Amino acid sequence: MWQMIRAAVRGHYKMSFLTTIIVVFSIAYIIFPFDLIPDYIPVLGWIDDGIVFYLMLRTLNKETQRFIMYKAAERRRGN
Repeated sequence: MWQMIRAAVRGHYKMSFLTTIIVVFSIAYIIFPFDLIPDYIPVLGWIDDGIVFYLMLRTLNKETQRFIMYKAAERRRGN
């Protein structure tokens, strides 16, 4: 995953638009205090953050699989 993120930051790989939106909104949701369930409610306030984090990781996992196929095709082309 880190290799994919580095390649995307350097401009060698373009993540899908949907993945980019999901990651940006997920990080913003986790960092900013505006939640569906406020964080000051013990346990329940952290569950929504955990669910958002889990969904972000699932999305990044799917994007990582796409990146692996991209790298395999790149190797076959000889780049």
